[in-house]
Amino acid sequence: MRCYLIRANKIEGVEFLDNAPDDDLIKEAEARFRERADQNYDGFEVWDGKRFVYRFPAQWREAYDGRH
Repeated sequence: MRCYLIRANKIEGVEFLDNAPDDDLIKEAEARFRERADQNYDGFEVWDGKRFVYRFPAQWREAYDGRH
């Protein structure tokens, strides 16, 4: 499982996640995204191999600023 950290509509970082149910993967990815708030990522995507699981925020239109 992977969490892709997004900045300016591009993958700028990758975190490997534990094998877990989707809800747990999303929680783990969100925690890692928030831990890296100082790196100014706009959002993240969670993938289980080729299967898309989750995207935050729903679309990459503007930088995440905590109000979404």
